[in-house]
Amino acid sequence: MKKVMMLFIYAGLFLLVMSLAVYMAARNGLKELNEQAREEIGGLYLDTEYGTLSYTREGSVNSSAVILVHGFSTPKFVWDQITPSLVAKGYQVITFDHLGRGFSDRPAGPYNAELYQSELAGLIAKLELKTPLTLVGYSMGGANVVDYAASHPEQIQQLILIAPAGYMDDPDSSALAAKPIIGEWLATVFGNQYAGTAIQSEIEEGLAPKDMYEKFQKQASFKGYTEALLSTLRHYPMHDLAHRYKIVGKAGIPVSAIWGTADEVVPYSGAAEMAADVPQLKIEAIEDGNHNIAYAQAQLVANKILVALQEHKDE
Repeated sequence: MKKVMMLFIYAGLFLLVMSLAVYMAARNGLKELNEQAREEIGGLYLDTEYGTLSYTREGSVNSSAVILVHGFSTPKFVWDQITPSLVAKGYQVITFDHLGRGFSDRPAGPYNAELYQSELAGLIAKLELKTPLTLVGYSMGGANVVDYAASHPEQIQQLILIAPAGYMDDPDSSALAAKPIIGEWLATVFGNQYAGTAIQSEIEEGLAPKDMYEKFQKQASFKGYTEALLSTLRHYPMHDLAHRYKIVGKAGIPVSAIWGTADEVVPYSGAAEMAADVPQLKIEAIEDGNHNIAYAQAQLVANKILVALQEHKDE
């Protein structure tokens, strides 16, 4: 009996050492995202309450502004195929990396609703954008723009949502992420790989640009990326924002939703609940489209965005 117990103890110690080694290996080689790194990367940056944002601004600064807000894990380059179509039609298009993603700062957090609202508020103020504005949000970005609009309805001309979060069941991964230590271990060891899987699959299918995964890996090579994802899972209620959608619904802000009927990340079934809370909601379904439509079916999505923009151009 004593030998069996000792075997269990040794096995436990071995697993602990191996887990620590895997964790350290995953962190090994991560770089600091500092001013020197940003000089090498290039691009545009502005300071906000919670840190520096990396952003792009294309088109005439005198044109109507459209802000594109990316989702949970894939930074602003997710819009690279959509932006040119909007600029070509005369719009000023602005994208940015959420804090913790891309080449924006990676503050400690918490990554909660206050932080995500502050990003947009800082961007709009620092760029001196004329309101009301059109906000386009993809996945978690959809929840972000709805939450912002609920607090600042006077700034919003319309919302265009793409596979928007806000009406989802909490996945089992959220429960694991909430647990101390194990959440940090899982995010560090598997977070990067998990977040990039969708991009890889669409590249293999020939539906996403070949350099998209390379761009993803470049931003993930800096410290703080997986920590930001974990903090968001713990502190941002992207699975249940019905109360914020209801405020937007009562405010009468025009809202369009572009949504794939085969979306397994943010199920299309949430559209019915959303429509009940936002009576003015107009849904543009993409038959058999999955959650990756913003880059796997980029031109189709861009065309639907342009239609929505034209409908409310002079409001």
